[in-house]
Amino acid sequence: MLSIVGQWPREVRRYAETHDITFPLLTDKEREVIRSYGVYHWLGLDAYNIARPATFVIDKDLIIRFMYIGSHQFDLPKHEEIVAALKGLQDSNN
Repeated sequence: MLSIVGQWPREVRRYAETHDITFPLLTDKEREVIRSYGVYHWLGLDAYNIARPATFVIDKDLIIRFMYIGSHQFDLPKHEEIVAALKGLQDSNN
């Protein structure tokens, strides 16, 4: 698992330490990756210059097998959907 965050490295490091996050967090302060995945959000009612909340499950061949892009900061996929996508990856590897 990997998370890409459109923030400054110092802020991301502090957040990860405070919340005991153990998986990799990559910073994308220039928003290049965020733009390439189509989740950049310049201006909205809830924020500006950020990424929409998004979840991608990408297989070992770099094919997107699951994608959810929220319409606002609190629009997130159901955990069951993510788990099902991950199980699908696991099953296809066996």
